Amino acid sequence: MHDGHDVHSAHHHHHHDLDVSSSTKEEAVALLGYMVAHNEHHAEELTELAETMRKLEMFQVAEEIEGSVENFKEGNLKLRAAFALLKG
Repeated sequence: MHDGHDVHSAHHHHHHDLDVSSSTKEEAVALLGYMVAHNEHHAEELTELAETMRKLEMFQVAEEIEGSVENFKEGNLKLRAAFALLKG
């Protein structure tokens, strides 16, 4: 769940009030698959934001955002590994 920043909700509409206490393996697989895709979408948005910051000559901001995208990607690799184990 996000901490209520209006910026997030202004760009796309979805909610983060997911039931993470899935009672079945199938529900857990579906939830984890959704979360991986969702995080990838956020990484894409952040990449676009970094590009905008570069165009505005805010290079240090762009670099920080790009670093966060790398963290998203690393985290998603681990989530994908967990997803593969869960499905297997």
